[in-house]
Amino acid sequence: MIAAVVLPLAAQAPAQAAPDVATGTSAWTPEIYPLFSGEFVWRDVTSAERDDTLKTCAWASGIACVSVGQGDGRHSVFHLFKCDTRSLSNFIDALAVLNNQTGGAQVQFWGPTYYRYMPASSNTIYTVPDHVTYDFNRLDIC
Repeated sequence: MIAAVVLPLAAQAPAQAAPDVATGTSAWTPEIYPLFSGEFVWRDVTSAERDDTLKTCAWASGIACVSVGQGDGRHSVFHLFKCDTRSLSNFIDALAVLNNQTGGAQVQFWGPTYYRYMPASSNTIYTVPDHVTYDFNRLDIC
């Protein structure tokens, strides 16, 4: 006769590390699609480094740099220059833009309810309230 041993479910489950509450448990990955050849994104930029990273990103003329929160206290900074309309996903909070494009090109965000544009300025970092950022689903730089 074979005896069956029944363990409580908790005893059968593999061990898992407790979530790190200090870094947040609801992080997300912001995306801009498409990113064209030569465009790129820096991930995991700290809040303390965000403005300096935007300034470094937009150092050259003709560049628009967009930073958005990742939900874990860090930011994704996008280096963009191709004039086109793009789709956004996971744009939820902490949006900041430094637009160093030339020829009067603007960075424009829009969604079902809100619209914002940021004119070219080599030294102005524009910020957007979170409830407005959350509405955005499109971006145009041109």
